[in-house]
Amino acid sequence: MRATATPWIALFAAVACTPLPAMAQPPATVAFTVHETQGIRRNSYPVNARVPFPAGALAQLAQTRLRQGDEEVAAQVTADSRWPDGSVQWLLVDFNASLGPEETRSYRLDYGAGVSSSAEMGRGLPVVDEADAVQVGRVRVSKTAVPLIRSVRYRDEVIGPGPNGFIVSDAEDRSYPVGGPGDTFEIVRGGPLYVELRYSGRVALQDGAQLPFVVTLEMPNSKSWVRATAAVEDPDHRLRSLSFHSPLSVGPLPWVWDFGTDRWTYGALRDADSSVVLRNAVEIDGVTAWRVDTGPKGQERPFETTGATRPVVAGWGHVQGPTDVVAFAVDQFAAAPGTYAISLDGAGHAAFSVAPAGPTGRHRLSVYQHFVSTPVQIGAATSPPSMLHPLEVLIDDAQYTASGLPTPQAR
Repeated sequence: MRATATPWIALFAAVACTPLPAMAQPPATVAFTVHETQGIRRNSYPVNARVPFPAGALAQLAQTRLRQGDEEVAAQVTADSRWPDGSVQWLLVDFNASLGPEETRSYRLDYGAGVSSSAEMGRGLPVVDEADAVQVGRVRVSKTAVPLIRSVRYRDEVIGPGPNGFIVSDAEDRSYPVGGPGDTFEIVRGGPLYVELRYSGRVALQDGAQLPFVVTLEMPNSKSWVRATAAVEDPDHRLRSLSFHSPLSVGPLPWVWDFGTDRWTYGALRDADSSVVLRNAVEIDGVTAWRVDTGPKGQERPFETTGATRPVVAGWGHVQGPTDVVAFAVDQFAAAPGTYAISLDGAGHAAFSVAPAGPTGRHRLSVYQHFVSTPVQIGAATSPPSMLHPLEVLIDDAQYTASGLPTPQAR
């Protein structure tokens, strides 16, 4: 007689042979903090984080989610570079945050298979790519770096006629536009929270030299400012200076101007020939002195100087007419030996320049312009110091170690 298995033994055998379901793996996470370091309240301020990843860790941009505590935060992600296998190497994470003076907040970026974002982006910057121009919200820019910014408010224009873009000067004081026909143009970050446009090419000098350049324009969706940056390579030290030129139209004269000196220097441009120039000279040994000259263009006379006061000048200011205000700020103004200048005139010409004190292999200049209508809304972020001091982002050191990529201090 053949023995048969009892029912409970058969059931046990069936269960033992059934494969167990795979355990769901939690998403990988990168921790980072955002710091307000200047004692300024920031409302919907743009945050730009650059996160490194090991090869193969992040295959798709859609597999990311930003959180602050248990809340998801709307974020724009862009691959800044990729590994040979196509996975993301450096990830740009752009979002907006409101922080109090000297406040610090912690964030976590989840990533990997099964991760996705459901946060609503809200009001974004639309980008319309046309044949010879790009419209970014209210800002219209050329696809060549000269002229650069064509419009910031269609039918109620704040950009006027005149020099428009970056210019370099050589040792003989010959000037050359940075850009023109043949520039390479690309949309690096296409919104909706942050837009970055990039131009690249070569500046052709009279002696036949071809100097590589890169110009970028950056615009956040939460602020009406435009940041223009140019970097020109000059290995044989042919250049003397780099300048940025912007033609402005802020309504009928007179226009009020001010500069961020330790005296809060201010005055007025009353007619088209009026001019004001701020210069700050930084010597090799670190001694610095500033002066402001005013008067008819080309005939300016001393208006205010460093004198016996503490020689502080921040490289920012405003020009205000009856209909519009333009706040401006020069990044790293007077940070290294050289001569720095900001000039404004009643014809609407604004110029920002830097001439290093000694030979340099790379010239760089970054200028913010914030376009605001009058009356200026209380709480509007027209403060140039807030533009010059972005919120500080610190990525967990473990992420650099895992990726094998250098920390910002080592770059």
